Amino acid sequence: MSDVWEVAGLKAAPGSFVQGMVDLPGVSSRIPLFLLNGRADGPMTVILGGVHGCEYTSIDAAIQLVDRFKQLEALGRVAIVPVVSMDAYSARSLYVHPTDRKNLNRICPGNEHGTETERLAFQLFQTFLRPCDILIDLHGGDMCESLVPHIYWYQTPDPVLNEKARRFAQYFGIPYIYRSRALGSVYQSAAGAGNISVLAEAGQHGILYPALATMLVDGCLNALRSVGVLPGTPFEPSGQVDIEKSWWPESDQFGAWYPAVKAGDRVQAGQKMGEIRDLFGNPLKEYFAEGAGVVLMCMTSLAINPGETLFAIGC
Repeated sequence: MSDVWEVAGLKAAPGSFVQGMVDLPGVSSRIPLFLLNGRADGPMTVILGGVHGCEYTSIDAAIQLVDRFKQLEALGRVAIVPVVSMDAYSARSLYVHPTDRKNLNRICPGNEHGTETERLAFQLFQTFLRPCDILIDLHGGDMCESLVPHIYWYQTPDPVLNEKARRFAQYFGIPYIYRSRALGSVYQSAAGAGNISVLAEAGQHGILYPALATMLVDGCLNALRSVGVLPGTPFEPSGQVDIEKSWWPESDQFGAWYPAVKAGDRVQAGQKMGEIRDLFGNPLKEYFAEGAGVVLMCMTSLAINPGETLFAIGC
């Protein structure tokens, strides 16, 4: 590889790494960017943290990966953005951008002339998602979420790409592997452009969990060994569960949410999952499991608004 690699004004010569705060056109805040330009040709790998600004375990994992890649010989090129949503990070704004109140992980590939989040989504897609070969989007459970570690890969019309993505996800060693068809997400946009793309979740409640950050770091490195981006033989995970179907019910009430289950519980169809009460303690609505499976995520915030996800069951 003989070419200097330039991304958002940051330039990395062959066999070197650089880092700095960079500007994306139309985006108000600078973002941190690390580039490693390998000595040999290979795929372009992009690792993202902080698509949601309060998912601190994943952000810490991305920061740790910057340090790890400074010491590694990687094939091809590696870009790491430890925090994508800088405004949400600095404002401690869960899920959404603090100005337009939009969720970056619901509106990709964005709009060049739209709102702040839409412009960020557009530039993220153009700069990183479309040109990459491999995308790893790290998430970690927001301030109002409890979850068990799981990893998503996006099902595209291409069966060959799907199998590559599923196998790549498997090498993370995370307990649950989730086949997704959700639209508008960062990893879906990368998969739609023909790239191996996964979203890994580990962490919860907007708290930094060092052991779970280590899970994400080790999973990334092992998965990248499995496709030859990093040297060495990957370990072969076992005992993982493929999630083929899921339910994500949303609240249609304002009030106080009282869950009857917790993340990681096994539930049966028809089992009570929780209820919403008014602010005088009167029951408003009960919620029940649509099918049997494992509770991947549960809302733990007492405050609940219409349209917010209450829990997720996967099977």
